[in-house]
Amino acid sequence: MEPASTRATQKSIKATEQREVYPLSATLTLRVVNYLNAFRLFISLSMAIAFQSGVMIATLAPQNPALTTSGLIAYIVLSIGLIVVARKPIMSCFALARLSLFIDILFLSLLYVLFGGLESGMGVLLIFVSASAAILLPLRMALFLASLATIVMVGESFANSHFGAEKPETLISAGFYGLTNLLTALLVHLLAFWARDYRLIAERQQRHLTRLEQINELIIRRMRGGVLAVDQLGEIQMMNESAWFLLGTPASTDRVLREVSPELHDALEHWRKSPGGDTMPLTLHASQAQVIPKFVTLPGQQDIRVLIFLEDNDVVAQRALELSTSALAKLSGSIAHEIRNPLAAASHAAQLLAESEDIAEPDQRLVAIINKQSRRMNDIVENILQLSRREKSRPDLFELKPWLQELVADFKSSQSQRDIVIESAMEEGETLVMFDRSQLHQAIWKLLENAVDHGGSEDEKPEIMLRMARYEDAGYCVVSVENNGAGIAELHIEHIFEPFYTTRQNGSGLGLYVARQLCEANQAEITVDSTPGWKTRFHIRLSLAGQAQSGLDINHNAVNG
Repeated sequence: MEPASTRATQKSIKATEQREVYPLSATLTLRVVNYLNAFRLFISLSMAIAFQSGVMIATLAPQNPALTTSGLIAYIVLSIGLIVVARKPIMSCFALARLSLFIDILFLSLLYVLFGGLESGMGVLLIFVSASAAILLPLRMALFLASLATIVMVGESFANSHFGAEKPETLISAGFYGLTNLLTALLVHLLAFWARDYRLIAERQQRHLTRLEQINELIIRRMRGGVLAVDQLGEIQMMNESAWFLLGTPASTDRVLREVSPELHDALEHWRKSPGGDTMPLTLHASQAQVIPKFVTLPGQQDIRVLIFLEDNDVVAQRALELSTSALAKLSGSIAHEIRNPLAAASHAAQLLAESEDIAEPDQRLVAIINKQSRRMNDIVENILQLSRREKSRPDLFELKPWLQELVADFKSSQSQRDIVIESAMEEGETLVMFDRSQLHQAIWKLLENAVDHGGSEDEKPEIMLRMARYEDAGYCVVSVENNGAGIAELHIEHIFEPFYTTRQNGSGLGLYVARQLCEANQAEITVDSTPGWKTRFHIRLSLAGQAQSGLDINHNAVNG
Protein backbone atom coordinates (compact mmCIF):
# COMPACT_ATOMS: atom_id res chain seq x y z
CA MET A 1 0.00 0.00 0.00
CA GLU A 2 1.45 3.39 -1.01
CA PRO A 3 2.17 5.88 1.77
CA ALA A 4 -0.07 8.95 2.02
CA SER A 5 2.77 11.34 1.16
CA THR A 6 3.46 9.50 -2.12
CA ARG A 7 -0.19 9.57 -3.10
CA ALA A 8 -0.39 13.28 -2.26
CA THR A 9 2.70 13.98 -4.39
CA GLN A 10 1.30 12.02 -7.33
CA LYS A 11 -2.00 13.83 -6.98
CA SER A 12 -0.22 17.19 -6.98
CA ILE A 13 1.80 16.26 -10.08
CA LYS A 14 -1.33 15.09 -11.83
CA ALA A 15 -3.13 18.34 -10.95
CA THR A 16 -0.18 20.35 -12.27
CA GLU A 17 -0.11 18.41 -15.53
CA GLN A 18 -3.87 18.86 -15.82
CA ARG A 19 -3.57 22.62 -15.44
CA GLU A 20 -0.85 22.71 -18.08
CA VAL A 21 -2.96 21.06 -20.80
CA TYR A 22 -5.98 23.29 -20.16
CA PRO A 23 -5.80 26.45 -22.25
CA LEU A 24 -6.96 28.81 -19.49
CA SER A 25 -6.07 29.22 -15.84
CA ALA A 26 -8.48 28.15 -13.11
CA THR A 27 -9.69 31.71 -12.53
CA LEU A 28 -10.36 32.42 -16.21
CA THR A 29 -11.94 28.99 -16.69
CA LEU A 30 -14.41 29.64 -13.88
CA ARG A 31 -15.22 33.07 -15.32
CA VAL A 32 -15.95 31.66 -18.78
CA VAL A 33 -18.04 28.87 -17.23
CA ASN A 34 -20.14 31.49 -15.45
CA TYR A 35 -20.72 33.28 -18.76
CA LEU A 36 -21.74 29.99 -20.37
CA ASN A 37 -24.11 29.24 -17.50
CA ALA A 38 -25.89 32.54 -18.03
CA PHE A 39 -26.00 32.00 -21.81
CA ARG A 40 -27.31 28.43 -21.34
CA LEU A 41 -30.15 29.59 -19.08
CA PHE A 42 -31.08 32.33 -21.55
CA ILE A 43 -31.12 29.92 -24.53
CA SER A 44 -33.13 27.24 -22.72
CA LEU A 45 -35.72 29.75 -21.51
CA SER A 46 -35.95 31.33 -24.97
CA MET A 47 -36.52 27.96 -26.68
CA ALA A 48 -39.13 26.99 -24.06
CA ILE A 49 -41.04 30.24 -24.58
CA ALA A 50 -40.79 29.92 -28.39
CA PHE A 51 -42.04 26.33 -28.26
CA GLN A 52 -44.97 27.11 -26.00
CA SER A 53 -45.96 30.13 -28.12
CA GLY A 54 -45.83 28.08 -31.34
CA VAL A 55 -42.89 29.88 -32.95
CA MET A 56 -40.83 26.65 -32.85
CA ILE A 57 -42.45 23.29 -33.76
CA ALA A 58 -41.11 19.88 -32.87
CA THR A 59 -41.17 18.13 -36.26
CA LEU A 60 -40.08 14.70 -34.98
CA ALA A 61 -42.90 14.28 -32.47
CA PRO A 62 -45.70 16.65 -33.43
CA GLN A 63 -48.29 14.34 -31.89
CA ASN A 64 -46.31 14.08 -28.61
CA PRO A 65 -45.16 17.57 -27.51
CA ALA A 66 -44.69 16.25 -23.97
CA LEU A 67 -41.31 14.78 -25.01
CA THR A 68 -40.04 18.15 -26.24
CA THR A 69 -41.49 19.94 -23.20
CA SER A 70 -39.77 17.49 -20.86
CA GLY A 71 -36.46 17.97 -22.63
CA LEU A 72 -36.70 21.77 -22.42
CA ILE A 73 -37.70 21.68 -18.74
CA ALA A 74 -34.82 19.31 -17.93
CA TYR A 75 -32.42 21.64 -19.78
CA ILE A 76 -33.70 24.65 -17.81
CA VAL A 77 -33.39 22.80 -14.48
CA LEU A 78 -29.84 21.66 -15.27
CA SER A 79 -28.93 25.21 -16.33
CA ILE A 80 -30.06 26.55 -12.95
CA GLY A 81 -28.30 23.69 -11.15
CA LEU A 82 -25.00 24.41 -12.92
CA ILE A 83 -25.25 28.08 -11.89
CA VAL A 84 -25.69 27.02 -8.26
CA VAL A 85 -22.81 24.52 -8.43
CA ALA A 86 -20.49 27.16 -9.96
CA ARG A 87 -21.05 29.42 -6.94
CA LYS A 88 -20.10 26.67 -4.47
CA PRO A 89 -16.73 24.85 -4.41
CA ILE A 90 -18.30 21.40 -4.86
CA MET A 91 -15.97 20.46 -7.74
CA SER A 92 -13.01 21.98 -9.54
CA CYS A 93 -13.62 24.52 -12.26
CA PHE A 94 -12.14 22.15 -14.88
CA ALA A 95 -14.51 19.34 -13.91
CA LEU A 96 -17.40 21.78 -13.93
CA ALA A 97 -16.44 22.90 -17.46
CA ARG A 98 -16.36 19.29 -18.70
CA LEU A 99 -19.75 18.51 -17.12
CA SER A 100 -21.52 21.63 -18.37
CA LEU A 101 -20.27 21.29 -21.94
CA PHE A 102 -21.19 17.59 -22.08
CA ILE A 103 -24.70 18.52 -20.91
CA ASP A 104 -24.90 21.18 -23.62
CA ILE A 105 -23.89 18.72 -26.36
CA LEU A 106 -26.33 16.09 -25.06
CA PHE A 107 -29.41 18.30 -24.74
CA LEU A 108 -28.75 20.48 -27.80
CA SER A 109 -28.28 17.31 -29.88
CA LEU A 110 -31.61 16.01 -28.58
CA LEU A 111 -33.34 19.33 -29.33
CA TYR A 112 -31.58 19.46 -32.73
CA VAL A 113 -33.24 16.15 -33.65
CA LEU A 114 -36.62 17.06 -32.14
CA PHE A 115 -36.87 20.42 -33.90
CA GLY A 116 -35.99 19.18 -37.37
CA GLY A 117 -32.22 19.22 -37.79
CA LEU A 118 -30.54 21.85 -39.97
CA GLU A 119 -33.75 23.70 -40.77
CA SER A 120 -34.26 24.51 -37.08
CA GLY A 121 -30.98 26.48 -36.91
CA MET A 122 -29.86 24.48 -33.85
CA GLY A 123 -26.64 23.55 -35.66
CA VAL A 124 -25.26 27.02 -34.94
CA LEU A 125 -25.67 26.38 -31.20
CA LEU A 126 -23.81 23.09 -31.51
CA ILE A 127 -20.93 24.85 -33.30
CA PHE A 128 -20.91 27.49 -30.54
CA VAL A 129 -20.69 24.82 -27.83
CA SER A 130 -17.87 23.06 -29.70
CA ALA A 131 -15.96 26.36 -29.88
CA SER A 132 -16.53 26.90 -26.13
CA ALA A 133 -15.20 23.41 -25.44
CA ALA A 134 -12.10 24.24 -27.48
CA ILE A 135 -11.51 27.29 -25.27
CA LEU A 136 -12.00 25.52 -21.93
CA LEU A 137 -10.92 21.90 -22.46
CA PRO A 138 -7.86 20.02 -23.71
CA LEU A 139 -7.81 19.35 -27.44
CA ARG A 140 -8.80 15.67 -27.18
CA MET A 141 -11.87 16.41 -25.06
CA ALA A 142 -12.86 19.33 -27.26
CA LEU A 143 -12.58 17.27 -30.45
CA PHE A 144 -14.51 14.43 -28.79
CA LEU A 145 -17.46 16.73 -28.00
CA ALA A 146 -17.25 18.35 -31.44
CA SER A 147 -17.27 14.86 -33.02
CA LEU A 148 -20.42 13.95 -31.08
CA ALA A 149 -22.12 17.09 -32.40
CA THR A 150 -20.94 16.30 -35.96
CA ILE A 151 -22.22 12.72 -35.71
CA VAL A 152 -25.62 14.03 -34.60
CA MET A 153 -25.79 16.51 -37.52
CA VAL A 154 -24.73 14.02 -40.18
CA GLY A 155 -26.63 11.09 -38.64
CA GLU A 156 -29.92 13.00 -38.46
CA SER A 157 -29.63 14.11 -42.11
CA PHE A 158 -28.59 10.62 -43.24
CA ALA A 159 -31.57 9.02 -41.49
CA ASN A 160 -34.05 11.47 -42.99
CA SER A 161 -32.52 11.11 -46.47
CA HIS A 162 -32.57 7.31 -46.24
CA PHE A 163 -36.23 7.22 -45.27
CA GLY A 164 -37.14 9.87 -47.84
CA ALA A 165 -38.03 12.64 -45.42
CA GLU A 166 -35.37 14.96 -46.83
CA LYS A 167 -33.53 15.52 -50.08
CA PRO A 168 -30.04 13.99 -50.51
CA GLU A 169 -28.63 17.52 -50.83
CA THR A 170 -29.41 18.05 -47.14
CA LEU A 171 -26.88 15.36 -46.25
CA ILE A 172 -24.17 17.36 -48.05
CA SER A 173 -25.14 20.51 -46.10
CA ALA A 174 -24.99 18.55 -42.85
CA GLY A 175 -21.53 17.26 -43.83
CA PHE A 176 -20.34 20.82 -44.36
CA TYR A 177 -21.82 21.80 -41.00
CA GLY A 178 -20.00 18.90 -39.31
CA LEU A 179 -16.69 19.74 -41.00
CA THR A 180 -17.09 23.40 -40.01
CA ASN A 181 -17.80 22.29 -36.46
CA LEU A 182 -14.58 20.26 -36.23
CA LEU A 183 -12.41 22.94 -37.88
CA THR A 184 -13.89 25.62 -35.62
CA ALA A 185 -13.04 23.58 -32.51
CA LEU A 186 -9.48 23.03 -33.72
CA LEU A 187 -8.81 26.67 -34.66
CA VAL A 188 -10.42 28.11 -31.53
CA HIS A 189 -8.32 25.77 -29.37
CA LEU A 190 -5.13 27.00 -31.05
CA LEU A 191 -6.22 30.60 -30.57
CA ALA A 192 -6.92 29.93 -26.88
CA PHE A 193 -3.42 28.54 -26.38
CA TRP A 194 -1.88 31.47 -28.22
CA ALA A 195 -3.83 33.87 -26.01
CA ARG A 196 -2.58 32.05 -22.91
CA ASP A 197 1.00 32.21 -24.15
CA TYR A 198 0.72 35.94 -24.84
CA ARG A 199 -0.73 36.48 -21.36
CA LEU A 200 2.14 34.55 -19.76
CA ILE A 201 4.66 36.55 -21.78
CA ALA A 202 2.99 39.78 -20.65
CA GLU A 203 3.16 38.69 -16.99
CA ARG A 204 6.85 37.80 -17.31
CA GLN A 205 7.57 41.14 -18.95
CA GLN A 206 5.68 42.93 -16.18
CA ARG A 207 7.84 41.22 -13.54
CA HIS A 208 10.94 42.03 -15.57
CA LEU A 209 9.92 45.69 -15.83
CA THR A 210 9.30 45.78 -12.09
CA ARG A 211 12.83 44.55 -11.42
CA LEU A 212 14.25 47.05 -13.91
CA GLU A 213 12.29 49.83 -12.22
CA GLN A 214 13.77 48.92 -8.85
CA ILE A 215 17.27 48.83 -10.34
CA ASN A 216 16.75 52.22 -12.04
CA GLU A 217 15.44 53.63 -8.80
CA LEU A 218 18.55 52.49 -6.94
CA ILE A 219 20.85 53.81 -9.69
CA ILE A 220 19.20 57.23 -9.68
CA ARG A 221 19.38 57.47 -5.91
CA ARG A 222 23.09 56.61 -5.84
CA MET A 223 24.17 58.91 -8.68
CA ARG A 224 26.73 61.54 -7.71
CA GLY A 225 24.96 64.13 -9.82
CA GLY A 226 21.63 65.53 -8.77
CA VAL A 227 18.49 64.34 -10.57
CA LEU A 228 15.01 65.87 -10.23
CA ALA A 229 11.77 65.02 -11.97
CA VAL A 230 9.26 67.86 -12.29
CA ASP A 231 5.71 67.76 -13.64
CA GLN A 232 4.07 70.36 -15.82
CA LEU A 233 2.81 72.29 -12.76
CA GLY A 234 6.31 72.67 -11.36
CA GLU A 235 5.95 70.11 -8.57
CA ILE A 236 8.85 67.81 -7.71
CA GLN A 237 7.87 64.19 -8.26
CA MET A 238 11.25 62.58 -7.59
CA MET A 239 14.60 63.67 -6.17
CA ASN A 240 17.73 61.65 -5.53
CA GLU A 241 20.08 62.02 -2.58
CA SER A 242 22.58 64.27 -4.35
CA ALA A 243 19.88 66.71 -5.50
CA TRP A 244 18.40 66.73 -2.00
CA PHE A 245 21.75 67.86 -0.54
CA LEU A 246 22.33 70.40 -3.32
CA LEU A 247 18.92 71.98 -2.66
CA GLY A 248 19.68 72.38 1.03
CA THR A 249 17.95 69.23 2.40
CA PRO A 250 14.35 70.48 2.06
CA ALA A 251 11.56 68.86 4.06
CA SER A 252 9.60 66.05 2.48
CA THR A 253 6.47 68.21 2.39
CA ASP A 254 8.18 70.82 0.20
CA ARG A 255 7.33 69.76 -3.35
CA VAL A 256 6.91 73.03 -5.26
CA LEU A 257 10.12 73.84 -7.16
CA ARG A 258 9.47 77.60 -6.93
CA GLU A 259 9.53 77.37 -3.12
CA VAL A 260 12.35 74.86 -2.79
CA SER A 261 14.71 76.63 -5.20
CA PRO A 262 13.48 79.87 -6.84
CA GLU A 263 16.71 80.23 -8.86
CA LEU A 264 16.35 76.72 -10.34
CA HIS A 265 12.69 77.42 -11.13
CA ASP A 266 13.67 80.61 -12.96
CA ALA A 267 16.30 78.68 -14.93
CA LEU A 268 13.66 76.11 -15.90
CA GLU A 269 11.24 78.81 -17.09
CA HIS A 270 14.02 80.47 -19.11
CA TRP A 271 14.87 77.12 -20.72
CA ARG A 272 11.20 76.52 -21.61
CA LYS A 273 11.11 79.83 -23.47
CA SER A 274 14.32 79.07 -25.37
CA PRO A 275 14.95 75.29 -25.30
CA GLY A 276 17.92 75.49 -27.65
CA GLY A 277 19.87 77.98 -25.54
CA ASP A 278 22.81 77.17 -23.30
CA THR A 279 22.18 76.94 -19.57
CA MET A 280 24.40 79.07 -17.40
CA PRO A 281 25.86 78.02 -14.03
CA LEU A 282 23.86 79.20 -11.05
CA THR A 283 24.25 79.21 -7.30
CA LEU A 284 21.69 77.36 -5.18
CA HIS A 285 21.30 79.66 -2.20
CA ALA A 286 20.02 76.90 0.09
CA SER A 287 23.35 75.03 -0.08
CA GLN A 288 25.59 77.69 -1.70
CA ALA A 289 26.50 75.09 -4.32
CA GLN A 290 27.30 76.14 -7.87
CA VAL A 291 25.65 73.84 -10.40
CA ILE A 292 25.05 73.62 -14.14
CA PRO A 293 21.45 72.53 -14.71
CA LYS A 294 20.57 70.37 -17.71
CA PHE A 295 16.91 70.03 -18.73
CA VAL A 296 15.40 67.13 -20.68
CA THR A 297 11.77 66.95 -21.80
CA LEU A 298 10.02 63.59 -21.58
CA PRO A 299 7.59 62.82 -24.44
CA GLY A 300 4.07 61.59 -23.84
CA GLN A 301 1.46 62.38 -21.22
CA GLN A 302 3.31 61.21 -18.11
CA ASP A 303 3.08 63.16 -14.88
CA ILE A 304 6.86 63.68 -15.03
CA ARG A 305 7.43 66.11 -17.89
CA VAL A 306 10.97 67.45 -17.29
CA LEU A 307 14.11 65.82 -15.90
CA ILE A 308 16.64 68.20 -14.35
CA PHE A 309 20.26 67.08 -14.01
CA LEU A 310 22.37 69.13 -11.59
CA GLU A 311 26.10 68.96 -12.28
CA ASP A 312 28.27 70.35 -9.50
CA ASN A 313 30.34 73.17 -10.92
CA ASP A 314 32.86 73.11 -8.09
CA VAL A 315 34.05 69.53 -7.89
CA VAL A 316 37.33 70.53 -6.28
CA ALA A 317 35.55 72.35 -3.47
CA GLN A 318 33.22 69.45 -2.95
CA ARG A 319 36.17 67.04 -2.79
CA ALA A 320 37.92 69.32 -0.32
CA LEU A 321 34.79 69.38 1.80
CA GLU A 322 34.67 65.59 1.75
CA LEU A 323 38.32 65.40 2.73
CA SER A 324 37.85 67.89 5.55
CA THR A 325 34.80 65.99 6.81
CA SER A 326 36.73 62.74 6.67
CA ALA A 327 39.69 64.33 8.45
CA LEU A 328 37.38 65.75 11.12
CA ALA A 329 35.77 62.34 11.61
CA LYS A 330 39.20 60.71 11.96
CA LEU A 331 40.32 63.43 14.38
CA SER A 332 37.24 63.04 16.55
CA GLY A 333 37.68 59.26 16.50
CA SER A 334 41.32 59.56 17.54
CA ILE A 335 40.45 61.93 20.38
CA ALA A 336 37.70 59.59 21.54
CA HIS A 337 40.14 56.68 21.54
CA GLU A 338 42.67 58.70 23.53
CA ILE A 339 40.00 59.65 26.08
CA ARG A 340 38.76 56.07 26.38
CA ASN A 341 42.11 54.68 27.62
CA PRO A 342 42.56 56.95 30.69
CA LEU A 343 38.80 56.82 31.27
CA ALA A 344 38.95 53.03 31.46
CA ALA A 345 41.86 53.23 33.88
CA ALA A 346 40.03 55.71 36.13
CA SER A 347 36.85 53.61 36.05
CA HIS A 348 38.79 50.44 36.92
CA ALA A 349 40.56 52.19 39.80
CA ALA A 350 37.21 53.43 41.15
CA GLN A 351 35.82 49.89 41.02
CA LEU A 352 38.81 48.59 42.99
CA LEU A 353 38.34 51.33 45.60
CA ALA A 354 34.65 50.44 45.89
CA GLU A 355 35.63 46.84 46.70
CA SER A 356 37.95 47.91 49.53
CA GLU A 357 36.64 47.30 53.06
CA ASP A 358 38.73 50.11 54.60
CA ILE A 359 37.24 52.98 52.59
CA ALA A 360 35.02 55.35 54.54
CA GLU A 361 31.35 55.95 53.71
CA PRO A 362 31.87 59.55 52.44
CA ASP A 363 34.58 58.22 50.15
CA GLN A 364 32.18 55.52 48.94
CA ARG A 365 29.84 58.25 47.72
CA LEU A 366 32.71 59.91 45.90
CA VAL A 367 33.63 56.59 44.27
CA ALA A 368 30.00 56.14 43.20
CA ILE A 369 30.10 59.59 41.58
CA ILE A 370 33.29 58.64 39.73
CA ASN A 371 31.71 55.41 38.43
CA LYS A 372 28.53 57.20 37.38
CA GLN A 373 30.34 59.95 35.48
CA SER A 374 32.74 57.44 33.95
CA ARG A 375 29.81 55.56 32.48
CA ARG A 376 28.38 58.81 31.15
CA MET A 377 31.71 59.75 29.57
CA ASN A 378 31.94 56.27 28.04
CA ASP A 379 28.49 56.73 26.43
CA ILE A 380 29.61 60.05 24.94
CA VAL A 381 32.79 58.44 23.60
CA GLU A 382 30.77 55.58 22.07
CA ASN A 383 28.47 58.04 20.27
CA ILE A 384 31.39 60.09 18.96
CA LEU A 385 33.09 56.94 17.70
CA GLN A 386 29.89 55.89 16.02
CA LEU A 387 29.67 59.25 14.24
CA SER A 388 33.29 59.03 13.14
CA ARG A 389 32.88 55.46 11.86
CA ARG A 390 29.60 56.09 10.07
CA GLU A 391 29.97 55.50 6.35
CA LYS A 392 27.76 56.59 3.51
CA SER A 393 24.45 54.79 3.47
CA ARG A 394 24.17 51.62 1.42
CA PRO A 395 20.42 51.17 0.97
CA ASP A 396 18.86 47.97 -0.28
CA LEU A 397 15.29 46.83 -0.86
CA PHE A 398 13.67 44.80 1.91
CA GLU A 399 10.35 43.99 3.54
CA LEU A 400 9.95 46.24 6.60
CA LYS A 401 7.41 44.39 8.75
CA PRO A 402 9.32 41.12 9.44
CA TRP A 403 12.50 43.14 9.85
CA LEU A 404 10.86 45.30 12.54
CA GLN A 405 9.43 42.24 14.27
CA GLU A 406 12.92 40.75 14.53
CA LEU A 407 14.31 44.05 15.84
CA VAL A 408 11.61 44.25 18.55
CA ALA A 409 12.34 40.67 19.60
CA ASP A 410 16.07 41.46 19.91
CA PHE A 411 15.38 44.59 21.93
CA LYS A 412 13.07 42.68 24.29
CA SER A 413 15.85 40.18 24.89
CA SER A 414 18.33 42.94 25.68
CA GLN A 415 15.90 44.47 28.21
CA SER A 416 14.79 41.19 29.80
CA GLN A 417 16.24 42.17 33.21
CA ARG A 418 14.15 45.35 33.41
CA ASP A 419 10.50 45.63 34.39
CA ILE A 420 9.14 47.21 31.22
CA VAL A 421 6.39 46.48 28.68
CA ILE A 422 7.34 46.49 24.98
CA GLU A 423 4.62 45.98 22.36
CA SER A 424 4.29 46.46 18.61
CA ALA A 425 1.43 47.13 16.19
CA MET A 426 2.01 46.88 12.43
CA GLU A 427 -0.30 47.01 9.44
CA GLU A 428 -0.80 43.89 7.36
CA GLY A 429 0.47 43.69 3.81
CA GLU A 430 3.75 44.06 1.99
CA THR A 431 5.76 47.17 2.90
CA LEU A 432 8.90 47.48 0.77
CA VAL A 433 11.42 50.21 1.68
CA MET A 434 14.87 51.11 0.43
CA PHE A 435 17.13 51.90 3.38
CA ASP A 436 20.48 50.97 4.87
CA ARG A 437 19.44 48.16 7.22
CA SER A 438 22.31 48.69 9.64
CA GLN A 439 21.69 52.41 9.93
CA LEU A 440 17.92 51.96 10.31
CA HIS A 441 18.60 49.40 13.05
CA GLN A 442 20.83 51.89 14.89
CA ALA A 443 18.30 54.73 14.58
CA ILE A 444 15.28 52.74 15.82
CA TRP A 445 17.35 51.08 18.57
CA LYS A 446 18.36 54.49 19.89
CA LEU A 447 14.73 55.64 19.83
CA LEU A 448 13.72 52.52 21.79
CA GLU A 449 16.48 53.07 24.34
CA ASN A 450 15.44 56.71 24.68
CA ALA A 451 11.81 55.64 25.16
CA VAL A 452 12.82 53.21 27.92
CA ASP A 453 14.93 55.83 29.70
CA HIS A 454 12.15 58.41 29.67
CA GLY A 455 9.13 56.11 29.98
CA GLY A 456 7.02 55.42 33.04
CA SER A 457 6.86 57.30 36.31
CA GLU A 458 7.06 56.61 40.02
CA ASP A 459 3.66 54.90 39.97
CA GLU A 460 3.89 52.92 36.72
CA LYS A 461 6.52 51.04 34.78
CA PRO A 462 7.71 52.09 31.31
CA GLU A 463 5.46 51.03 28.44
CA ILE A 464 6.91 51.19 24.95
CA MET A 465 4.92 50.83 21.70
CA LEU A 466 6.44 50.49 18.23
CA ARG A 467 3.97 51.10 15.41
CA MET A 468 4.21 50.86 11.64
CA ALA A 469 1.60 52.51 9.40
CA ARG A 470 1.55 52.50 5.57
CA TYR A 471 0.20 55.33 3.42
CA GLU A 472 0.30 53.96 -0.12
CA ASP A 473 -1.42 56.93 -1.77
CA ALA A 474 1.20 59.30 -0.34
CA GLY A 475 4.03 56.87 -1.11
CA TYR A 476 5.53 56.47 2.36
CA CYS A 477 5.25 54.58 5.64
CA VAL A 478 5.83 55.76 9.23
CA VAL A 479 7.59 53.89 12.04
CA SER A 480 6.66 55.36 15.44
CA VAL A 481 8.16 54.76 18.89
CA GLU A 482 5.91 55.82 21.75
CA ASN A 483 6.39 55.80 25.51
CA ASN A 484 4.24 56.64 28.52
CA GLY A 485 6.66 59.12 30.05
CA ALA A 486 6.13 62.64 31.31
CA GLY A 487 6.42 64.14 27.83
CA ILE A 488 8.66 66.92 26.56
CA ALA A 489 8.03 70.55 27.41
CA GLU A 490 7.54 72.94 24.51
CA LEU A 491 10.67 74.80 25.62
CA HIS A 492 12.84 71.71 25.02
CA ILE A 493 11.18 70.01 22.06
CA GLU A 494 12.68 72.32 19.41
CA HIS A 495 16.20 71.52 20.66
CA ILE A 496 15.73 67.79 21.18
CA PHE A 497 17.81 66.77 18.11
CA GLU A 498 20.72 69.13 18.80
CA PRO A 499 24.03 67.49 19.76
CA PHE A 500 24.79 67.34 23.50
CA TYR A 501 21.34 68.68 24.36
CA THR A 502 19.70 66.54 27.03
CA THR A 503 17.11 66.92 29.78
CA ARG A 504 18.46 63.96 31.76
CA GLN A 505 21.37 64.24 34.16
CA ASN A 506 23.05 61.07 32.95
CA GLY A 507 22.29 61.59 29.26
CA SER A 508 24.96 62.27 26.65
CA GLY A 509 22.71 64.33 24.36
CA LEU A 510 23.99 62.48 21.29
CA GLY A 511 21.54 59.57 20.89
CA LEU A 512 18.77 61.48 19.11
CA TYR A 513 21.31 63.53 17.16
CA VAL A 514 22.90 60.33 15.82
CA ALA A 515 19.45 58.91 14.99
CA ARG A 516 18.61 62.02 12.96
CA GLN A 517 21.94 61.89 11.11
CA LEU A 518 21.33 58.24 10.19
CA CYS A 519 17.83 59.01 8.90
CA GLU A 520 18.93 62.02 6.87
CA ALA A 521 21.71 59.96 5.27
CA ASN A 522 18.94 57.72 3.88
CA GLN A 523 16.57 60.55 2.88
CA ALA A 524 14.18 59.76 5.70
CA GLU A 525 12.62 62.25 8.08
CA ILE A 526 12.50 61.93 11.87
CA THR A 527 10.07 64.05 13.88
CA VAL A 528 8.74 64.17 17.40
CA ASP A 529 5.46 65.16 18.98
CA SER A 530 4.78 65.09 22.68
CA THR A 531 1.94 65.69 25.08
CA PRO A 532 3.40 67.12 28.32
CA GLY A 533 2.48 64.97 31.26
CA TRP A 534 1.38 62.02 29.12
CA LYS A 535 3.29 60.63 26.11
CA THR A 536 6.11 61.20 23.63
CA ARG A 537 6.15 59.85 20.08
CA PHE A 538 9.07 59.78 17.65
CA HIS A 539 8.27 59.13 13.96
CA ILE A 540 10.53 58.02 11.13
CA ARG A 541 9.00 58.50 7.69
CA LEU A 542 10.39 56.24 4.95
CA SER A 543 9.55 56.19 1.27
CA LEU A 544 7.85 53.09 -0.09
CA ALA A 545 9.76 51.38 -2.88
CA GLY A 546 9.26 48.79 -5.62
CA GLN A 547 5.66 49.63 -6.60
CA ALA A 548 5.25 48.14 -10.06
CA GLN A 549 2.10 49.98 -10.97
CA SER A 550 3.67 53.42 -10.76
CA GLY A 551 5.61 53.19 -14.06
CA LEU A 552 7.51 56.43 -14.58
CA ASP A 553 5.50 58.07 -11.81
CA ILE A 554 7.88 57.29 -8.96
CA ASN A 555 6.70 60.08 -6.75
CA HIS A 556 6.94 57.88 -3.70
CA ASN A 557 10.65 58.78 -3.64
CA ALA A 558 9.96 62.48 -3.68
CA VAL A 559 11.79 64.82 -1.37
CA ASN A 560 12.59 62.87 1.74
CA GLY A 561 14.14 65.05 4.41
